[in-house]
Amino acid sequence: MSTAAPTGLITAEQFAEMSFDGPVELVRGEIVEMTRPDKPHGSVCGRVALPLMQWAYPSSKGEVVTNDACVFTERSPDTVRGPDVAFYSSQQLGGQKLRPHQDELVPVLCIEVLSPSNHWGEMRAKIDEYFAAGVREVWIVDPQSRTVDVCRNGIQHVLHRSHQNLTSRELPGFEFPVSDFFAGIE
Repeated sequence: MSTAAPTGLITAEQFAEMSFDGPVELVRGEIVEMTRPDKPHGSVCGRVALPLMQWAYPSSKGEVVTNDACVFTERSPDTVRGPDVAFYSSQQLGGQKLRPHQDELVPVLCIEVLSPSNHWGEMRAKIDEYFAAGVREVWIVDPQSRTVDVCRNGIQHVLHRSHQNLTSRELPGFEFPVSDFFAGIE
């Protein structure tokens, strides 16, 4: 971290003003350092974001955000998560553009690309936080098993394997081959 963290719990607002040398999240008022992603992780993130952008942008369906978009999942103490990719619908934006410090804006979709250091207990907790904050769908993209687990609040998860096409109830008309997310990695 490049900024000295204050002692005790910090708020999301304090967190937003800080700078860091690597990836971090704010979890219940405490800064948690995350494993630095590697090239395969970045490749998969890009391959997930691109088809979403190609689906969303031509007909102004919404905005796709990458690189750890701030999602406020809890307050007092604050938790700010950084999904690898997130989607905000045009209905949410109401004709507005994305702007800094839109704390109240919660994405329709959060996507987490698993790193080798991630474990499912951690992911389940993160999924629950996203749902509690109002996110409607979460994708867990697993480069190792080459699958995408589509999670919806209160509904059984649907596992999409490499030979299948991924669709989403939250993204009408979106369809993409799961295998293409992993085409650039071993």
